[in-house]
Amino acid sequence: MASKQQAPQSFSQQNTSTAVDSAEPALPAAIHLANTSMELVNASVLPSYPSEDERSRLFEQLYEKLLDGPRIDILSKLPYEIVSYILHFLDMPSLAKAASISKTWNELTKDNAVWKSIYLHQQQWRIRTPSRKSAPNTAATIDPEQDPRQKSGGTGFGTRASTAGAIIKAPLDWKELCRSRKVLETRWKTAPIMKPLIGHDDSVYCIQFDNTKIVTGSRDQTIKFWDFHTLECTDTLRGHSQSVLCLQFNEKMMVSGSSDNTIIVWDMETHQPISRLHGHTAGVLDVCFDDQYIISCSKDTTIKVWDVRTMALIKTMKGHRGPVNAVQLHQGQVVSASGDALVKLWDVASGVCIRDFIGHERGLACVQFDGKTIVSGSNDKTIRIWDVATGRCTKVLTGHENLVRTLHFDQNRIVSGSYDYTVKVWDMTTGECTLDLDKGHVSWVFDVQFSSSRIIR
Repeated sequence: MASKQQAPQSFSQQNTSTAVDSAEPALPAAIHLANTSMELVNASVLPSYPSEDERSRLFEQLYEKLLDGPRIDILSKLPYEIVSYILHFLDMPSLAKAASISKTWNELTKDNAVWKSIYLHQQQWRIRTPSRKSAPNTAATIDPEQDPRQKSGGTGFGTRASTAGAIIKAPLDWKELCRSRKVLETRWKTAPIMKPLIGHDDSVYCIQFDNTKIVTGSRDQTIKFWDFHTLECTDTLRGHSQSVLCLQFNEKMMVSGSSDNTIIVWDMETHQPISRLHGHTAGVLDVCFDDQYIISCSKDTTIKVWDVRTMALIKTMKGHRGPVNAVQLHQGQVVSASGDALVKLWDVASGVCIRDFIGHERGLACVQFDGKTIVSGSNDKTIRIWDVATGRCTKVLTGHENLVRTLHFDQNRIVSGSYDYTVKVWDMTTGECTLDLDKGHVSWVFDVQFSSSRIIR
């Protein structure tokens, strides 16, 4: 989403102050069949995998032997259970090669349990099934964006509606799921530029979206709701008297923060204000909340904790020496990022700072936290990945040419936006930049969010 070249109050002032600156293995069958009698009895235990390079090399050897040597159909001579066990060790490209060897092998590689094993061994892939009953005589489809998640240890079944409207079990097509996810992974390397959202009169500072809507906050003092599919504006909320710098919503409520020093809590059904929270003495730069707390941070260097039910101010956490530009709440802990170049981890109940994360050379603009990992972006043009338990920085990602203003991460990738006008996609494991979206913006990128299938920026 393009925005005009003008920073929000906090960052425009920080640019001129110290706030921001502050041995060769055998073939697969030979490796694993020696001691598998007990393993084969327990079908629920998935076999452990050799490394990806080992699997590829071993199967290439087997493939060449089968093509160039005597035509011996190994798999058809074995019991079906052992064949299935062997095929569990193949990755998707190797399984496709196996399917091309003969009609018999082709049939064997269609085993749904084999494809389930392949899918579940991809740590970044998840299955989510519909949570509500479908209408009678209709089948509920598997939507990767729907809740609740089915964890990797789940039953392997989706849902289907019976004629009485009751939910019954139906097996998933794991091969099709693998194919779809593989296509999706490929698209992450060649993301096209989509239609912009046009409607705000000034810079867009914050974004959040779900399956049906996109919500944006702007310097024009408004919050807009957009239809996720048509990209048309469906509602405009007015309540703040200055720039809307941050927002977060769930099904019941939305919390927004502004340069007018206030926080507004909105009803997500009526889109009307529930409460206005006063307490900060400068612009509210970020907000987050859960079932217990609303957390806000400000240019006044403080973090404030509010009660979700009563909207009362519970406590103020002090410790940063510069504007607190970002906060993230997870299971009773808060991570904050400040213009003083520090990331801090806080216990919300006690208000005590548990740990400082030191390493950035200049002020921080953004942070995200999932309980185990912290990812932070800074005016030193870098992104750092931190281990929460040890406080150690595990990776430093370089590539942006200006302040890293926003970021969002999941289990296997980071998406970041910068004042260099670009959005970049990074591999969480290797630290490599896998996609550079250098077109679409003509000014600073203030916020970016993504799901498994979309980036909105």
